[in-house]
Amino acid sequence: MLLLLLLLAGALVLRFNDPRAVEQLRNMIFDHYNNALPRKPGNQVVIIDIDEESLRRHGQWPWPRQLVGDIPVALAEMGALSTAFDVVFAEPDRTSPAVMANNLPATSEMKPVVDALRALPDNDAVFAEKISRAGNVVMGFVAGEPVEGRDPALKASMMTKGGAPSGFVTTVRGFTTPLPVLSDAAAGSGGFMVLPGKDGIIRRVPMLMTARKEGAHDVYPSLSLEAIRVATMRPFFKVITDENLGIQELSTGEFNLPVDERGNLWVYYTGHRPEIYVPAWKVLARQVDPALIKDKIAFVGTSAPGLLDLRASPLDRVLPGVEVHAEIAEQVLNNQYLKRPNMLDHAELLAIAGIGLFIIFLSPFISTGTLALFCAVLAGGGYFGGLYAYQNYGLLLDPVYPTLAITVIFIVSSILTNLRSEAEKRAIRDAFGHYISPELLEELTADPTKLKLGGEVRELSVMFTDIRNFTTISESMEPGELIRMMNDFLTPMTSAVLENRGTVDKYMGDAMMTFWNAPVDDPHHAMNACKAALEMVTALKPVNEMLQARAIAANRVFHELKAGIGINSGRASVGNMGSKQRFAYSALGDTVNLASRMEGQTKSYGISVMISDQTRKQAGEFAVLELDLLTVKGRSEPERVFALLGSPEEAKGVAFLDLRMKHNEMLAAYRARNWDAAEDLCVSCRALRPDIAGYYQLYQTRIAAYRVTPPPAGWDGVYVAKDK
Repeated sequence: MLLLLLLLAGALVLRFNDPRAVEQLRNMIFDHYNNALPRKPGNQVVIIDIDEESLRRHGQWPWPRQLVGDIPVALAEMGALSTAFDVVFAEPDRTSPAVMANNLPATSEMKPVVDALRALPDNDAVFAEKISRAGNVVMGFVAGEPVEGRDPALKASMMTKGGAPSGFVTTVRGFTTPLPVLSDAAAGSGGFMVLPGKDGIIRRVPMLMTARKEGAHDVYPSLSLEAIRVATMRPFFKVITDENLGIQELSTGEFNLPVDERGNLWVYYTGHRPEIYVPAWKVLARQVDPALIKDKIAFVGTSAPGLLDLRASPLDRVLPGVEVHAEIAEQVLNNQYLKRPNMLDHAELLAIAGIGLFIIFLSPFISTGTLALFCAVLAGGGYFGGLYAYQNYGLLLDPVYPTLAITVIFIVSSILTNLRSEAEKRAIRDAFGHYISPELLEELTADPTKLKLGGEVRELSVMFTDIRNFTTISESMEPGELIRMMNDFLTPMTSAVLENRGTVDKYMGDAMMTFWNAPVDDPHHAMNACKAALEMVTALKPVNEMLQARAIAANRVFHELKAGIGINSGRASVGNMGSKQRFAYSALGDTVNLASRMEGQTKSYGISVMISDQTRKQAGEFAVLELDLLTVKGRSEPERVFALLGSPEEAKGVAFLDLRMKHNEMLAAYRARNWDAAEDLCVSCRALRPDIAGYYQLYQTRIAAYRVTPPPAGWDGVYVAKDK
């Protein structure tokens, strides 16, 4: 018990420290939840896409600033609530007239051109004028090396309570910001920084951020949050902090974002939506239906691979980065959030401790199966409970680590408990392992009380297998060679039985008795017995090839091995039978006797496998032909018997269907005493299936005898076997 308590303590310490591997496990289940239940899409955002076609029409990026400035102007005219650039315009436009003038030769010939260029408006100034005209533009900035005098512009005031949030939010070295002339003209300024995990997947995004520097730290909003503030015309953000717990609340107007203690928001993805993308060239060409833009927040970004703004989300391994910001804005506008408050960490730790102690103290008094069921119910409950909380409340519950910790404790507890009974089970294996089937051995080791005389009556499929002409074959071989041949024969026969869920009852010289549906339940016992029989027939081919090669090498006459197989299904007594000194698991009853008699009749009928009508009915659509109405030795009632010739697939073949039709016509003619028709059909069937020609020869012999001595009146076609 001390070991288990130490193991539980270790699991709690590991979860409390929350290493990267534990976090990754948690992220995997959260990703699964988002895949299973993605956010329902809204209709409040649109993405203006600088796509490949836009680059083809307007040239490579960066475009001239006056051209870029036409985008927010056009969007404002179409009724966009705000336009946010997922682009940083940090450097002056290289296509500005003054910049081009500076690159021209300082010659007298070029002076008029230079003067004319310098007299033209600066592209960045034109861009700033268009930003100002639009009136609702949010410029983006990103983490980068700090530049003196180029801090991000603060466009909104921040109301704080409980202390400055700068000590808790995501902190970077500095920022790469737009040109001051552009920032001054914009209505908002936001950072588009993301926090991809070690696997590159973006699950959380900072809604607030700051730069590391001396003195007071300004805190800046994210691009998506600032786009919402500008769209809703709110003048400030509200941040409530706790000196011990970090950020407790972040809001703008009516929108209260459930951020974590560092101001990060879980992204609730809908998945990639091509329908919210509008190519930038269409906006510039005014070829966009204003209804697609009106009363929406527009994010300007790119899906072009060459511009390297591709990200990964739990739903999409390749996603344009701008769509992440659009996802955040839309989930805020629709009040659709994923939340993981700090209390969930404490709740999960308490669950691990409580359930772990329950398992540790009760495992000696509860069976392993019951405890396993309890753990499985807990695991299932944790998963579906987490899924329910996710779907209905947006809560991110972690069932993975608690389940893993509890499972490890259960496994170790079960091992320690079961070690005490292993000695008894080992003794059973040593005593019976060579005599019974592996399935029965497992059953006996699980429940040693079954080692007693007696049994039960249950439905079985029983098979008998025998080598034809074994006496003749054995007389031509030395004892050592005979034993070797028997091993070569019985090994593949036994494998076919075991691989099809059968139990080997006993070996009787060249014969073998097997059955299905005991001791292990097998609802398809008749089908598995038929499959095993067909595999036995197939397995004899390589065995005969090997035996023939040996006979040739030993200058001995080769006798081909041919097996007779009889299968019957029905109720039989099965269990441990024998004396108190020695007993074995076996089956008895009329079902067993009939299977044995049928195996003995395979030689007379010239076939390899004979099955009863009960087996045929339970085995499905195998390729079978009715052989006869046969009364075997020791029985007074006739049994309808069948030849098993092939698999269900073969039964559907045209060749077999043709054979079966003619075969059934032959039996009908025979039983109607239409000897001529029956004999002609025997000849036709022999031609279609030469491998069972002996069967049709048997009927031709009977027909010849009946021509001389007709059967008595009332004859119904039943044949009474004269031998076993």
